[in-house]
Amino acid sequence: MQASVAQQLLVLELQSLDNKIMQADTKLKSLPEIEQLLHIDKRVSSASDELATVKAEVEQIGLELKRSEVDVETVTDRIKKDEARLASGNATPKELEQLQHEIVSLKKRQEELEEIELEIMIRSDAASARSNTLTTDLTSLQTLKDEITGRLQTATGEISKLIADNNSARAAVASKIEKPLLDLYEKIRANGGGVGAAALVGDKCNGCNLAINAVEMERIKSLSKDELLRCEECRRILVRI
Repeated sequence: MQASVAQQLLVLELQSLDNKIMQADTKLKSLPEIEQLLHIDKRVSSASDELATVKAEVEQIGLELKRSEVDVETVTDRIKKDEARLASGNATPKELEQLQHEIVSLKKRQEELEEIELEIMIRSDAASARSNTLTTDLTSLQTLKDEITGRLQTATGEISKLIADNNSARAAVASKIEKPLLDLYEKIRANGGGVGAAALVGDKCNGCNLAINAVEMERIKSLSKDELLRCEECRRILVRI
């Protein structure tokens, strides 16, 4: 295929723009903020699940504490009534003896119930403290997420603008390239990892970074500058500069 030096240089310019677009696209997909947000989302999910469990535990312990308080109050009231009756003297000796035994038994039960109540209160305090800690953690995580999201949006906007600008420049350059040459370039680029043309610098193809043998270099030197070259190794368009 024949192509003027100017056309070949346009293809090389087009490749340069495509390289910039590919690099920007790769950068866009690998911004550190993306991974950071994924990590934060996992932490938020884990903390939220734990908080839901802890809140349910706090509620359950609260019900236990209310029942325990009622039990303690019931026994305390019973002791007060028995002590009042005992103090009144309005009972037979046998009844007084029974009241004394009952009061001793009730006070023992009162101590047991108060111990249970104390244990429940300790559990309640621990669960409430954990709930508060998780709530604070989630607030901090959300603040951090908002900050990272802001940075990501800024970086994404800048890179997207760069890609858009390069795509506009690419369209302008592509419009100047003759269709057969442009079609060839696009076909090679599609099958060549995004690279359809490369510069020949000295005896090396910048596409595959391999040196061209001396015999082939002599042949290239003998060809007209309008003769379109292809690298024997990577088959990309080779532009002499």
